[in-house]
Amino acid sequence: VCNFFSSVLYYAKCDIVIHFVRKKRLMRLWQSSFQVVKAMDSLPTPWEVVLERQSSPAYFIRESRRKPGFYAQIVCTVKGEGFFRKGNQTTRLTQGKAFMHVLGTPDISYGYPQEGNEPWEFIWFSFSGAPGVTLMHELNERYGYTFDLPLDRGFVTHLESFYSMRDTIQIVSPSAGAKIVYDAIAALGESLEQHLADSLQANLVKDVQKMILSNLDRTLDIAKIAEQLHLSREHLTRVFHSQTGQSPGQFALECRMRAASRLLHDNKLNCKEIAERLGYVSASSFARVFRQFYSVSPAEYRKRPAELIASFRSSGKAVLQGAEPDPYHPVPVLKPERPEDPCAGLY
Repeated sequence: VCNFFSSVLYYAKCDIVIHFVRKKRLMRLWQSSFQVVKAMDSLPTPWEVVLERQSSPAYFIRESRRKPGFYAQIVCTVKGEGFFRKGNQTTRLTQGKAFMHVLGTPDISYGYPQEGNEPWEFIWFSFSGAPGVTLMHELNERYGYTFDLPLDRGFVTHLESFYSMRDTIQIVSPSAGAKIVYDAIAALGESLEQHLADSLQANLVKDVQKMILSNLDRTLDIAKIAEQLHLSREHLTRVFHSQTGQSPGQFALECRMRAASRLLHDNKLNCKEIAERLGYVSASSFARVFRQFYSVSPAEYRKRPAELIASFRSSGKAVLQGAEPDPYHPVPVLKPERPEDPCAGLY
């Protein structure tokens, strides 16, 4: 009798296990997992790419019940509909709608809707590590938690490429694992930023930048630029700053100083000639602006540009953003300063 009941219990357990495996396989249509050998704290670690299907309202993930850790996730709906909730705001996850977050964030939840009438099919990618979580926080800050993604290119097709490695565990090195994460983020950025690059505001900024770059030999009045573009000066400045983080005047100054550094590297023109090329009324006014920007005079910069910039960095002295020598122009062979150079004594 004991042997009989033991046999019954054994086969019952087997049925439960088989049922669980079948149910899990129905939830995960395919998956590709990664194992990083000797992971490094300074690099993000990939975990899984999964195509999943859910069709029951019982599927409800409340992040507050998860232990906060160093895990991040990006999810995109392929078919059907789910929902994503952050705080009191709920977003329908229809086809092409995606969300991303750090696992364990208290006010986030997502799942299959109560009124759902077709399975929710979604593809997701997870990764871990402090660098990955920091990256996710920055992505959320810039793009929000929910967004739209094209299904025929970019991030989604990048994840679908892992189908060839389905139901396997890929053993990878730390650098190869980091590349998997960064390649996925690059594909995501390509999808997210495409509409930004094609937006009216982005095109407006491109037009202004082209006008500035085409007129480095003269001082452009931002009011006249705005007038040519049929905009107010205030609106133009506001849009330019929102897109680039700087004003049109700061952008023009940075471009002029970059051009000045290249001309000084070439060592063919004196400061008066460089000033004329860049629209300055005199060599002294050019030298004054140059010194304010680079914290060094043109004459000093011409003698040893790379060493000076390195010394300013090591000493903690502020160097304005974008004010470094062009890395594609080599440091020139030192030559005696020409006595006719009016900038030679302007320190």
